[in-house]
Amino acid sequence: MQIKVYLLILISFLSVKGFAQELFPKKELYHVWILAGEDLDAGKLDDALQLYRSHAEYPNFSQKIRQITRLKEILSEGEKLRKRGNYAGAVDKFKEYRKLKDIGSLGYFESRIEDCLGQINKRNIAELTAQQRIITGFEFAHRGRQKLSRMDTVGAKRDFNNARVLGGNRNNVLKEQYAEGLRVTDELTRWGSNYHKSQASGLPLPQQIALLESYRNIRNIDIPDIEMRIKELRTEAEGIGSLSGIARLCDSELLIRYVSTHKEKITASGFLLSRLNELNSTLRKIRMLRQDTLNILTVKSAYASLFSWIDEMPQEIRTDMRTCIQTEYDAYIATLPSVSPVVIPAKPAVECKGREDYERGILLIKKELYGCNLLRARSLWIANVSYLKDCDNITEVLNQHKSLGDSITRMVRSDSLLRLYREQIQKMVVAGECSKTPGVYERMKLLKVCNQEELNEEVRRGLAETRKCNNISWWKPELVAGFAGVVPKYKIADKKKEVENGWTGSAGVQLSYIDHKNLADFVIGVEYFQSSYSSVDSYQSALEDFKLSGMNGLLSIKLHQPNTNPKRLRPYLRFGPEILIPISYEYKNYSQFQEVSGTDQLQKTVLSVTGALGIEIQKAHFGAFLECFGNNGLGSIYNSRVSHMNTANQKIDARISKFGLRAGFRIW
Repeated sequence: MQIKVYLLILISFLSVKGFAQELFPKKELYHVWILAGEDLDAGKLDDALQLYRSHAEYPNFSQKIRQITRLKEILSEGEKLRKRGNYAGAVDKFKEYRKLKDIGSLGYFESRIEDCLGQINKRNIAELTAQQRIITGFEFAHRGRQKLSRMDTVGAKRDFNNARVLGGNRNNVLKEQYAEGLRVTDELTRWGSNYHKSQASGLPLPQQIALLESYRNIRNIDIPDIEMRIKELRTEAEGIGSLSGIARLCDSELLIRYVSTHKEKITASGFLLSRLNELNSTLRKIRMLRQDTLNILTVKSAYASLFSWIDEMPQEIRTDMRTCIQTEYDAYIATLPSVSPVVIPAKPAVECKGREDYERGILLIKKELYGCNLLRARSLWIANVSYLKDCDNITEVLNQHKSLGDSITRMVRSDSLLRLYREQIQKMVVAGECSKTPGVYERMKLLKVCNQEELNEEVRRGLAETRKCNNISWWKPELVAGFAGVVPKYKIADKKKEVENGWTGSAGVQLSYIDHKNLADFVIGVEYFQSSYSSVDSYQSALEDFKLSGMNGLLSIKLHQPNTNPKRLRPYLRFGPEILIPISYEYKNYSQFQEVSGTDQLQKTVLSVTGALGIEIQKAHFGAFLECFGNNGLGSIYNSRVSHMNTANQKIDARISKFGLRAGFRIW
């Protein structure tokens, strides 16, 4: 973390100093590359994608963007297999990420593979197909080799035995791998036992070195820890026992080991050790990146970081380390076409004259930081560091105010990410993808900024707006009206009676549950209606007039395509029961000159069923629909227990069907 504090600061300082401008364009490339790599390793593919897209114009960044698309496919397909219990298939799928160019080892995918292997070990191996056993066997063999390089012989033997049990004689290549692995494991175990016995007897240095080197007689194995111990003993045997002496060997790992074992002799050893670890990590990454010419600019950016960090090293190793890195950089540049090595001269050690100005500057920086003037605070910090450029004890001085540097770097980085997140949210809202914004707001919440309360309030408001945006379901009242043709069906004493079609009109309100995410909506409503129809004789002259009015209650389900856009029209299918409640009834018989009014002859309620096809638009504060509907009565409108004057005490069955249009709207 500490080295990251000064990564941006001292890189910026180099740019201010004005040298090597052409040598190191886009100095932030490596920093962004590392941050994206960390997200990639943690399985935060979308976060990594955003960082890679920030410099998509560079070939190696655009390559990673393409790789993330493939990683998402692998992850999705692997998860499907894992959830179905096909753990062997999932292992084979997750392993495909290793085939991507320069991808390295990704912890998130390796943990998925590890989990699947654990599930396979819990199951009956007989349940696996031959192909599944071979696939899983290869993975156990791969993990066994990794454990051997860490001298974990117990774990390696367990993995190779698993590969043997699974693979058997089914695949010759797998058989060779686990047989060779078991051989190496047994030999390494015996070697380790002999080594520890010999160590107890206190061997001289030359014999200790020879004993360690004897592990190389075991074919097909390389153990970094043993190789490092051999280097340590050799330097000790050669009388190289100082920090500067180790630095001249240009071996960062050996230098780290020396500082770790001689902390009490080195001033600010913890600070130096953290810098060396970051430097060594960067060197390893550089050596991997150098293998592909797509990474040229990122490699140069990484070297820029290395050169800037040298100024923080103790004076006694500063020149030697600069020479080591310069030599390695020159060798790299020499491999590139039309590029000449650029020598960055070592700075002579002079008396530290800027300490007083540096301390005064710290007070100004704190004041600007307190006022949340981040850009001003950063520019002052960069200028402030420049006061110490000639100081031999720059490491110790910077270490005294490292928390201030941490705060500036963290807040500047958070401020940059905050702008990036705001842009993402704006694009999502414009694209109508507000359901994706909560994840961005959650990442914003984790940022440490100067005005934390203001950010928290912004996140709170944003999440509230997101909930409104995502809440595309409402209970809404609507005004409705309809007009339809009436088709009466009359039977008197089981004899059909000719009745003319009529009309009916209605108006009322309905309460609708509107849900754009799901398949179904619900409607409950009440309407007042009036209807009129007639019966005729053979000459088409009116014999009877019927007028009916009342209340109509409905309960319906509306089916529509799920996940629709509230701002667009959508078709739907509506169906459900209705209850007719007569309030007024008038009957006129022109042949008998009789009239009836009142609802004594009618049922109290009449059940019917409705089906409709419609189209609607339903926004949060506006809605409208238009539908064609049909309604069929399920029972007679007359009470069979009451005598009707026009039937001469005969059984009457009168049902009404309706076909028409219905519309509604709301502005709330």
